Amino acid sequence: MKKLLLLTFMLSLLLFVFSGCEKDATGLDPGQGRLNIYMTDAAALYDSVNITFSQVSAHIDSEWVTVIGDPVTVDLLKWTNGNKLLIGSADVPAGKYTQVRLIIDDAEIGVDDEVYPLTVPSGAKTGLKFGPQFTVEEGSIYELVFDFDVNRSIVVNGPKKDPKSYKLKPHMRMVAIAVAGSISGTVANLKDVPIAYAIQEEDTITSSLVDTVGGYFMLGFLTEGEYTVSIVDTNELEFNLDNVTVIAGEDYDLGVITLE
Repeated sequence: MKKLLLLTFMLSLLLFVFSGCEKDATGLDPGQGRLNIYMTDAAALYDSVNITFSQVSAHIDSEWVTVIGDPVTVDLLKWTNGNKLLIGSADVPAGKYTQVRLIIDDAEIGVDDEVYPLTVPSGAKTGLKFGPQFTVEEGSIYELVFDFDVNRSIVVNGPKKDPKSYKLKPHMRMVAIAVAGSISGTVANLKDVPIAYAIQEEDTITSSLVDTVGGYFMLGFLTEGEYTVSIVDTNELEFNLDNVTVIAGEDYDLGVITLE
């Protein structure tokens, strides 16, 4: 009788333990998904660009859900050429989100071995809002990447040889990683600092400095569609190719390229 009671107790305990662990393989609670936020950067010829994000949040049902609550400082120039940095991850309510908001608290720029303050506009300090809408499914992980185009985002006051100050005018795009593809290649003659560009309808979507050692480049996090790839170096040698098709989840490898 005692053995039967002990067996019954053990079975009940196991049922209780497993019933209390209704989380899936991601460890998510019912009604939740996980939102991951990454940062990447396009090409820029500075020593460093350090941006401090004090908060990142997502909007759902008239409410802002915090993804990043503590300040995170990122040197954007370390995350180029298709590389990305996870700056925040949070379990959030499943559902349709209408916007993501980034708040920039502080910034500085390194130029010619000197570090200068980078003036942050009031709009960035109160929050930059980005679309489009996206849906976080219950039990799923949704990943977004912000491509921060530093080259377009820095405003130099005064001549470049003797600037008086630098201002930040944030220029970035938000892309869902699940629907993004990439274009890559290797430049054979790379001594004159070539930069690769992905262009769509005369607008530069992203760019990448070609690696100075092996000549590799990646134009990452591109939405599906047709692109023109343009590569130009400081000696005005170039390469251009139209109608490069990007497919979600795939990389279009251009192979070895010689600038002419």
